[in-house]
Amino acid sequence: MKINGVTIADTFAEAFTMRVARLVITGRTAKWAREAATKLTGFATSVIGCKCEAGIERELTPTETPDGRPGSACCF
Repeated sequence: MKINGVTIADTFAEAFTMRVARLVITGRTAKWAREAATKLTGFATSVIGCKCEAGIERELTPTETPDGRPGSACCF
Protein backbone atom coordinates (compact mmCIF):
# COMPACT_ATOMS: atom_id res chain seq x y z
CA MET A 1 0.00 0.00 0.00
CA LYS A 2 1.20 3.54 -0.73
CA ILE A 3 0.00 6.69 1.04
CA ASN A 4 1.37 10.07 -0.05
CA GLY A 5 4.23 8.35 -1.85
CA VAL A 6 5.27 6.30 1.21
CA THR A 7 5.23 2.50 0.88
CA ILE A 8 3.64 0.84 3.91
CA ALA A 9 4.23 -2.88 4.51
CA ASP A 10 1.12 -4.55 5.92
CA THR A 11 2.89 -6.29 8.83
CA PHE A 12 1.24 -4.80 11.94
CA ALA A 13 -1.68 -6.51 13.64
CA GLU A 14 -3.40 -5.49 16.87
CA ALA A 15 -6.37 -7.31 18.36
CA PHE A 16 -7.35 -4.53 20.76
CA THR A 17 -8.47 -0.93 20.49
CA MET A 18 -5.42 1.30 20.26
CA ARG A 19 -4.55 4.98 20.60
CA VAL A 20 -1.01 6.26 20.12
CA ALA A 21 0.77 9.46 21.11
CA ARG A 22 4.38 10.52 20.58
CA LEU A 23 5.96 12.93 23.04
CA VAL A 24 9.33 14.64 22.60
CA ILE A 25 11.23 15.40 25.81
CA THR A 26 14.26 17.68 25.70
CA GLY A 27 16.91 18.50 28.26
CA ARG A 28 20.09 20.47 28.79
CA THR A 29 22.06 17.33 27.91
CA ALA A 30 21.20 14.04 26.18
CA LYS A 31 21.70 12.30 29.54
CA TRP A 32 19.04 14.44 31.25
CA ALA A 33 16.60 14.01 28.35
CA ARG A 34 17.09 10.24 28.47
CA GLU A 35 16.66 10.19 32.27
CA ALA A 36 13.36 12.09 32.02
CA ALA A 37 12.15 9.76 29.26
CA THR A 38 13.04 6.71 31.35
CA LYS A 39 11.08 8.06 34.31
CA LEU A 40 8.13 9.00 32.10
CA THR A 41 7.79 5.57 30.48
CA GLY A 42 8.33 3.79 33.79
CA PHE A 43 7.27 0.16 33.95
CA ALA A 44 4.69 0.28 31.14
CA THR A 45 5.15 -3.00 29.29
CA SER A 46 3.30 -5.07 26.75
CA VAL A 47 1.05 -7.33 28.80
CA ILE A 48 -2.39 -8.64 27.88
CA GLY A 49 -4.90 -6.56 29.81
CA CYS A 50 -2.45 -3.73 30.48
CA LYS A 51 -4.17 -0.36 30.02
CA CYS A 52 -0.99 1.47 29.04
CA GLU A 53 2.12 0.62 27.08
CA ALA A 54 5.00 3.05 26.69
CA GLY A 55 8.57 3.12 25.53
CA ILE A 56 11.43 5.25 24.30
CA GLU A 57 11.39 5.27 20.51
CA ARG A 58 14.83 6.83 20.08
CA GLU A 59 17.15 9.63 21.11
CA LEU A 60 16.97 12.86 19.11
CA THR A 61 19.72 15.27 18.12
CA PRO A 62 19.31 18.99 18.78
CA THR A 63 18.51 19.54 15.08
CA GLU A 64 15.50 17.19 15.43
CA THR A 65 13.83 18.91 18.41
CA PRO A 66 11.65 22.03 18.50
CA ASP A 67 13.86 23.88 20.99
CA GLY A 68 17.27 22.85 19.62
CA ARG A 69 18.26 20.75 22.65
CA PRO A 70 19.03 17.00 22.83
CA GLY A 71 15.92 14.89 23.33
CA SER A 72 14.15 11.56 23.46
CA ALA A 73 11.00 10.51 21.60
CA CYS A 74 8.54 8.50 23.69
CA CYS A 75 5.50 6.61 22.43
CA PHE A 76 2.40 5.73 24.43
